[in-house]
Amino acid sequence: MKRKLAGLAVLTGMAAATTLLAPTTPAQASVGLYRVTATSVLDATNSKTMPISCNGADQVVGAGGKINDGQGDVLMTRMYADAALHTVTVVGVEANATNVPWSVGAYAVCAPAGTVAGLQLVTTTSANNALDKVGITAVCPAGKKTFGGGYRIDNANGAVAIDELAFTSALGSVSSTAYVFGAPGNFTLQTQAFCATPLPAMALLDALSVSDATSPKPVPTVACPAGSQTAGVGGVLNGLLGAGSVTTLVPKVALDTAEATGREIVAFAGVWTLRAQQICVG
Repeated sequence: MKRKLAGLAVLTGMAAATTLLAPTTPAQASVGLYRVTATSVLDATNSKTMPISCNGADQVVGAGGKINDGQGDVLMTRMYADAALHTVTVVGVEANATNVPWSVGAYAVCAPAGTVAGLQLVTTTSANNALDKVGITAVCPAGKKTFGGGYRIDNANGAVAIDELAFTSALGSVSSTAYVFGAPGNFTLQTQAFCATPLPAMALLDALSVSDATSPKPVPTVACPAGSQTAGVGGVLNGLLGAGSVTTLVPKVALDTAEATGREIVAFAGVWTLRAQQICVG
């Protein structure tokens, strides 16, 4: 069912299960990925944009974002990399007008220059439409795997929320899904896959929340296998039927675990779950 929320235009400014992709050779030492992060000002401004860049010529292999203190009234409408895979930008916008201060955090998982071969950005964008639900998939070229992914919603006026950013078990593609809450008119959804030549060890880990009506639901993943690090982070809501959004996709500082959080935007009486994902590479 479509629900009308007080949409505000986006402004540009500042339990657990594991699925493993068997490595072709035994796990090796980490390639030296590192995390950089930045957080916007904490105030009641109705939209915030936060970029964060890798050092020097290093490149993005994974992205993350977080809405802090939004109490379910703020959507994370964009978490994407630039064409050069150097900068991650995260955008938060109020779906329900709130006077509560909030901020947006941006996270980039970076690979030192030359350590990940064949790194490229693959993007797929939906048609410009006003459908209640839109899903779009970005597929890596043959011989490459996805290390991470991102998404961006454009022209939605704060009335469309991300329901999932999901990786396939074979790490061949990334999908995102968005639900309409109000009356945004025509909008687009773009999915990004950060693709590269596979490393010797790659694993997709999933952790499933309890199935109940609790909101928010923070879901941590289990630790990456020894010798590997977190690259990409995903989250998949199930059962909310468009009444919530993914508000946190964070690679932890040690790059050994990750966390996803799902949150109701409007009151929802039924039970629902969140599946957190992380891609471990080494």
